[in-house]
Amino acid sequence: PAFVVPADGVTVNGGFNYAYRRGGYSLLGRWAYFLRSDWQPWGNTEEFDPDTRTYTKYDVGLSKDFHFKLIHTIRLNGNYYGGQRLDRFSMYRFGLFDPARMRGIPSAGVRFSEVGMVRASYSFNLLNRYRLALYADHAWGRTPDERNWMPTTGIGIEANFPGPKTTMLKVGAGKGFLPSIYKGSGSFVFEFMLFKPI
Repeated sequence: PAFVVPADGVTVNGGFNYAYRRGGYSLLGRWAYFLRSDWQPWGNTEEFDPDTRTYTKYDVGLSKDFHFKLIHTIRLNGNYYGGQRLDRFSMYRFGLFDPARMRGIPSAGVRFSEVGMVRASYSFNLLNRYRLALYADHAWGRTPDERNWMPTTGIGIEANFPGPKTTMLKVGAGKGFLPSIYKGSGSFVFEFMLFKPI
């Protein structure tokens, strides 16, 4: 009954990106500063921290691609994600459009303020029309309240192929293996996307 609903507001941000690519290697770095337009006490108001009106996020990653006979690709990737003053709304998630994406990990419920991650993938690409990819992701994450690193693993498969009337279809499925505190979040993700050139 004492829970206070968060106020509506807009978050604006600015930042810097760095990218270096050479010989199949990719080195990427990002830093961003965020400002909430309105930040009133919410939840358990006694624990509210007004300093979380602003927060920063940063990450650095290194990838290497191996190409074989123009149709096979293996990618190895390592990333670190961190930040300052991250809370429930700003911590890292693992959904389809999140930078720390992991196959099989739901975007709702599982969140970390600090993440170390390794990912590997294999893809078979035929004429840029038919593509089959396999993924294996492993991460170690922690929250501001839990300083121990918690392991999280996800595996997945994805297929792209032509659809009706010049469309492209992408179907994917993933299975996650979550730490015990997130067992109720579900561990199977199915994705279906339809692309239409404009």
